[in-house]
Amino acid sequence: MYKLSYYFNKSLFASLVAGLAYSLSGYVVGHGQHFFLLVGTAWIPYIILFYIKLNQERKPIDALKAGIYIFLMITGSYQALSIALFYLIALIFLYFIILASVKKHIKLILEIVKVNVLLLIVVLLFSIPLIVSTLEIMNSVERLGEGVSLTKTLGFGQSSKSILSFLVPFSTLKNPEFFGGADASMTNHFFGIIPLVFFVAALFRKRSVLEYIILGFGLIIMAMSFKSLPIREFMYLHIPFMNLFLSAAYIRVFGLFAFILISANYIAHFVKNMRKEKNKIVAIALAFLSILLFLIIYSIEKNTINDFIQLLHFNSYQVLVKNLTFHQHVLLQAVFQFAIVSLFILIIIYYKRLKSPVYWIVILFSLEIVVATQLNMNATVVDTSSKPYRMQKDLSLCPDKFPIPINDKIILNDQQHAFFKPFWRNTYIFTKQVSSQSFSSFELSSFSKLDDDYPKLKDAVLNNHLFYFSDKILPLKHFSDSSINIQNNNKYLYLSDEDFSALSDKTVAIDNLDKISILEFLPNAVKIETNTQNDQFLTMLQTNFKGWKAFIDNKYTPIYTSNFNYRTIFLPKGNHIVRYEYKNRRLLILYIISNAFFIFCVLFLLGYWLHKKSFKRRYVFFIPLVVLFMFILLSIKCMTYKNSNLGTHQVYSNRWSTKNAIISYKKNFENELIGCDSVKGFTDKNCFNVDSNIEFLPIANFVNEDQKLNSSTMVVTTNIFPKSYSQALIVSELIRTNQPSEWHATKLEKQIENLNQWNDIIYQRNFYNLNEKDSIKVYLWNPKKSEFRIDNIIVDFYD
Repeated sequence: MYKLSYYFNKSLFASLVAGLAYSLSGYVVGHGQHFFLLVGTAWIPYIILFYIKLNQERKPIDALKAGIYIFLMITGSYQALSIALFYLIALIFLYFIILASVKKHIKLILEIVKVNVLLLIVVLLFSIPLIVSTLEIMNSVERLGEGVSLTKTLGFGQSSKSILSFLVPFSTLKNPEFFGGADASMTNHFFGIIPLVFFVAALFRKRSVLEYIILGFGLIIMAMSFKSLPIREFMYLHIPFMNLFLSAAYIRVFGLFAFILISANYIAHFVKNMRKEKNKIVAIALAFLSILLFLIIYSIEKNTINDFIQLLHFNSYQVLVKNLTFHQHVLLQAVFQFAIVSLFILIIIYYKRLKSPVYWIVILFSLEIVVATQLNMNATVVDTSSKPYRMQKDLSLCPDKFPIPINDKIILNDQQHAFFKPFWRNTYIFTKQVSSQSFSSFELSSFSKLDDDYPKLKDAVLNNHLFYFSDKILPLKHFSDSSINIQNNNKYLYLSDEDFSALSDKTVAIDNLDKISILEFLPNAVKIETNTQNDQFLTMLQTNFKGWKAFIDNKYTPIYTSNFNYRTIFLPKGNHIVRYEYKNRRLLILYIISNAFFIFCVLFLLGYWLHKKSFKRRYVFFIPLVVLFMFILLSIKCMTYKNSNLGTHQVYSNRWSTKNAIISYKKNFENELIGCDSVKGFTDKNCFNVDSNIEFLPIANFVNEDQKLNSSTMVVTTNIFPKSYSQALIVSELIRTNQPSEWHATKLEKQIENLNQWNDIIYQRNFYNLNEKDSIKVYLWNPKKSEFRIDNIIVDFYD
């Protein structure tokens, strides 16, 4: 943003303000956890800068630069940002064409068209894999086909009261109802009250046509965020692609972008004409000062003396901020902003007495924007209670690469007790288990239909393992979701008339001796071994998406769509190797072409930059060659990747078998007396029977003596023999003096692969900075009174 602003106004001070205002704006701070928005926010100024330069100077090198940033934008950021950017670029293009047409400069028009065609070719060559893959999947994704509903997107609008955030962004962290129900990330429009003063002043000054285009576009995009205005509905109904995204507030950055740029351009003018412009600035600043004074008085009236006295009892900043009310949020920042504006007015009035008034304005604004960021960042950017070091350590407990997943029932892989805080969505990508409970806007239409319209059938289908056998097929005309029983009908396969006709003559029967073993599990290939007594219908709980093929003993077999979404094949009896694989050679070739072209362009620009900076000729060639060599090494590493095809429990076993435990505890239940709840009894010879009378089974209690467990990883392994899908949990409880205990658990059912057989169970947890008197209590909790046998409990602690 600094570079773009400087291109417009050639002022170091104004551009510095623009860079700070943009990078610490309410949009960036509000969306501090949304990388898909931050990525786009980073590229927008680059694209606008090089696109304007391209049309003004018509140099092919700018087409290359703009093309690279557009490519990074459309492949790395939120798609709605790219859609909005497309319209802004189109407006700028029309401006330059009309400008050349007014001058009747045919050669200029041709040059502009030529460099824009060059830009288009560059972007297409970069983006061709994305374009082709999007076209391929267009009819399979509900949002791409129909878009989001108008009612739903209008429900994400915000109240006009969020304009308050332009002055006091701290107010957005409390009372979302005040802002129309929108959360804090959507309602923060702050970019500094000092730039805001300059922006208002800029509105009274004539601008260039290009500035008016950027400002007008920004105002329209910003207006889409407010539910009281009809702009969002109009754009949804009449402008292509504007129906594809949910929240218009996600793209309001174009409004703040325009406001900041116009403000910075006026600041550059003000620096040169301070004596002439100071009265206007003072008048506007005084108007804002009066608004802030009103907010201060209003907020004070909404509080009592006792409210303020209670704040004195909080002993930390985090606790204080957490307990502030909405009106106290407004009061706190309004007072600070009042002081900032007052000092700003004094600088303007007495600018002649100050050696460098512009320096003081920049320093004052820097203080303002940093404080505003600090006030909001604990809610929208960082979580001071969750340390990145600990998060990384917890993630490292998970297996890497693509191990064979634990083959449990998919319906059991829900969000409860799935991982460690603060991770809470899509955590099975870490633990490498298959789950249907995920968050994604990119949902396939067939899955959406099942998920939204047929909840009973969905739960019945998911009440199976990843692969399951069935001998019951029915035509869709016999389907009624209300008649589905989740337990009894989970093996039913509803097929289209065509698929039913193809399979209805098959004689099949399931048998308890039938077996399935997963041999390989990759993103584009899955291999299993089957052993069946009779012919079967084999279903895999993954969407039957085009491009996937199935092979039985390396012979192609057709895949049928069952239950609206999933893959079913006819499997002959006996022992077989079944392989599913996805190949898209056309896309792979386009991907290689795109990458090769991208690498070439990056190397060319690097050499061009070195040449422009007057580096010696050998460096101009040598440095790009070194970068190319690094690209080649990385490519070789990627292409020579091999998966180990180990099961998840094998991965864990290999990991911990190579390490020495600090403490090791074993419980084998060999005719010993143990306590369960308030009862004591002897175990069986080889295991312990957990029955419906047992809710708690203590395993062990560890005290951090001699600081052995200061920072350690606990690994609990055991074997269970379940009669049903047990809802028991392994629990670890960290007990600390004068502090609430820290409780964590894992469900046993998430690791049950087979009933009436022994199943391996593992539970892991990291502990950090324990005190000497801290203790760790490990026990089994059986709240649903499930019945199962348990044996070979081992608790190890590793450094």
